[in-house]
Amino acid sequence: MNILAIECSCNPASLCLCTEEEGVCTRAEWSAERNHDAYLFPALQQALATLSERPLHTILVGAGPGSYGGVRVALAAGVGIALVRGAQLVALDSWAHLSQGKLSIISDARRGGWTLRHPDGRIEVLSTAQLTAWAEPLATVEAPGVVAAKTGVHPQQEGLHPTAEGLVAQWLHMSAEERAAAAAKAPEPIYVRPPHITDAQRKPWEIKH
Repeated sequence: MNILAIECSCNPASLCLCTEEEGVCTRAEWSAERNHDAYLFPALQQALATLSERPLHTILVGAGPGSYGGVRVALAAGVGIALVRGAQLVALDSWAHLSQGKLSIISDARRGGWTLRHPDGRIEVLSTAQLTAWAEPLATVEAPGVVAAKTGVHPQQEGLHPTAEGLVAQWLHMSAEERAAAAAKAPEPIYVRPPHITDAQRKPWEIKH
């Protein structure tokens, strides 16, 4: 099975290509906040050149939680490549391989909230008060010291980040039934709350005099 994985839900982002013959044969990592496309597409070009005419069976994309823009760019790229190469596109929970079924993972959800992923995969948004009262072991994708500075909570592990290779490992450890269920879902971002959308000051059809 030849697998291309893209993970742009956080900073740093990454990509890897795994083939049946060579295992991981292409990997790339970059730091990007709002310009993932500037780094992603050159990495994709290199990976596809390495794959050459060999078939691409599966494209894995990290669906978040995390950067809305990064996930959307990764999914859009995955959709295009899947159409051209005839591969299946699967969106996976970006944090699943970080928790290993044992840790709850948190990150700043902005607007006074904290994203929390339970070990069983459930995701919710906690207030700062709820987070400070949390008694289970925690890890975070935030940089060391960030959570403590904002809440007084000290996670057991800090500075974690999902990776493209982690997505591949997660996929390979899934059962055939789990893979089929994941592939059957529409590839879309994991939203912890509805996207914040600002209303336009003027309707598109209104003419400014």
